[in-house]
Amino acid sequence: MINPLLTSFTLPPFSKIKLEHIIPAIIEVLKDCKLTVEKISSQKIHYSWNNVVKPIDEQHDRLNRIFSPISHLNLVKNNTELRKIYEQAYLLILQYYNWEKQNKNLYQAYVYLQQQDQYILLNTSQKKHLDNIINEFKLSGIDLGEDKQKRYREIIDRLSQLELVYNNNVLDSTMNWKKLITNKKQLSGINQNILFSIYQNSKNYNNESWLLTLDFPVYSSVITYCNNDQLREEMYLAYSTRASDQGPNAHKWDNTNIINEQLSLRYELAQLLDFKSFADKALVKESSKNPQKVLIFLDTLLSAIDTKVKKEISQLEQFVKTRYNINKLNAWDIAYYSQKQKQYLYNFNDEQLRPYFPETRVLSGLFELANRIFGISIINYPQIDSYHKDVKFFNVFNNKGELLGGFYIDLYARKNKCSGAWMDICTNRMRKKNGKIQKPISYIVCNFTDLNQNKPAIFTHNEVITLLHEFGHCLHHILTSIEIPAISGTNGIPLDIIEFPSQFMENWCWESDFLSLISGHYETNEPISSEIIKKILQSKNYQIGLFILRQIEFSLFDLTIHYEFHPQKNKDILNILNKIRKNIAVFPYLKQDRFPHAFNHIFSGCYAARYYSYLWANVLACDAYSVFKKNGIFDQKTGKLFLENILKLGGSEDFMNMFQRFLGRAPNINALLQQYGINVFNNKNKHT
Repeated sequence: MINPLLTSFTLPPFSKIKLEHIIPAIIEVLKDCKLTVEKISSQKIHYSWNNVVKPIDEQHDRLNRIFSPISHLNLVKNNTELRKIYEQAYLLILQYYNWEKQNKNLYQAYVYLQQQDQYILLNTSQKKHLDNIINEFKLSGIDLGEDKQKRYREIIDRLSQLELVYNNNVLDSTMNWKKLITNKKQLSGINQNILFSIYQNSKNYNNESWLLTLDFPVYSSVITYCNNDQLREEMYLAYSTRASDQGPNAHKWDNTNIINEQLSLRYELAQLLDFKSFADKALVKESSKNPQKVLIFLDTLLSAIDTKVKKEISQLEQFVKTRYNINKLNAWDIAYYSQKQKQYLYNFNDEQLRPYFPETRVLSGLFELANRIFGISIINYPQIDSYHKDVKFFNVFNNKGELLGGFYIDLYARKNKCSGAWMDICTNRMRKKNGKIQKPISYIVCNFTDLNQNKPAIFTHNEVITLLHEFGHCLHHILTSIEIPAISGTNGIPLDIIEFPSQFMENWCWESDFLSLISGHYETNEPISSEIIKKILQSKNYQIGLFILRQIEFSLFDLTIHYEFHPQKNKDILNILNKIRKNIAVFPYLKQDRFPHAFNHIFSGCYAARYYSYLWANVLACDAYSVFKKNGIFDQKTGKLFLENILKLGGSEDFMNMFQRFLGRAPNINALLQQYGINVFNNKNKHT
């Protein structure tokens, strides 16, 4: 039987991949990877780029091409059987990389290349790649003694297992909470379009009913629009206690012990490598370099928004007291009454905008934007082997008609699909050993509400923002000119920079000319009125201070537990969170709230000690976008400058050098403050 994962393919053969193909394919490729390393380690000839770096890069790329579709399917078509096999494959790959990064002979081969005269002959990208590899060896314990290396591997293996369990607990606790509503009056206030979607969820039940779940589009609709405060409270409790010792599924998928063990092992890992804390270890590769600099940044931002936050909370409390005679807001009331206030101030809500943002019009306008500023064309390519009927594929061409790459786009929430939105890598740009260029391919995944499959899909403005965010990641990956996979596209870039192009692209969602480009009523094609566009733009900074404050809270919690944690002290993370909230939070929280237990970014993702990256990168995004505001939001010259200095270069150079070439100076926080209507600092203390 032919294993499709081991055949040559440009795009993954999704329809042919069976569960029984996965582990044999991974084992075979890992065997080849190991043979390549052993061959290089034992060879007696002089080391060179072509007989050390290139062969291993080829094997890593082959491994990525095979594992990428498996990882993707685990996220978008998750089930018990696939999950088990994915986890087995993931751990096999992790064990291989642990072995490779502690292979002293291979390390010496790389060091030899770095120290010999031929290093001077390498180009900038090659030097950066080689330097990164050697640093990665050091951070993987290559200099440790044998016993400590063994312990390092044990910790990494266990942490990987814990991350998988943590993520599965969040997924299971989310998927297994349901509430069937048989009286429509209990859902008053929710838009009819959303109600139809919820109604569709309950098809398996006999009576006319509406099935509520904790999928974010459903939860968000109830917590924001539903007039039934008891239902809002019930759903808020269920959502904020997922995977914990509290709430309706208390202890069933509890992440409490998982979190404690993760933090202990991360601390031990940092100690093994002579770092004071896990935060110190995590930030050594980031542009921030150390926790102290991040804390100064967060404190600076906190001071900057103080006046705005106080004003926003005072205005909301006064609004609720005056119009609803309510003196105290509960945690499940904040989103609901904030939406009421926003509706009152601007006379529209996000659901009312849906008809003006049909999928076809939004994508067409988005691709036109990319064409105007970056000179690329994006064309639908329908003849693909897909994993779901709603998935589309697009090819990307430059202004000479040359194929640059492509991307899948999977926009709608469905059963067994992980929540959230993300861009992921399918294949990397790479010059293969035969001289041909492998094109970069990516996945854009969202969880928008598909309201009615018999009508065109329509988006909210918030969903449009999400789409542009992920599209920014996608462009970053596909428009690269770097031919070394580990530093092409979004690879090899500091994590606190990776959100820069994505947040940068969000800015166009607040431009009237772009909103006109992507909008048109799905039935009449009537353009969105200039009056409504004006209201959208006026609403941009609604509660922006509170939004930033919430991000600072998440960032401080993340950094604090990874900077101050010690197994014998400072290990009560809920106490740490409550102290942070007591110092800076302005809204009430339920005593049962277990936010850390579903904080995937830091406990099952890659943002541990680095959640601040979203705020950090947004400073860069606002600063860079200020050039477009000055020169014109469709200015091709500025777009080309951004393309040549940022998007094309991936992780091939020091990022701040690239950014300063584009901007002409170091970044500072003023553009962000100005964009959000916050008082701008004087020159001192403003640099990131």
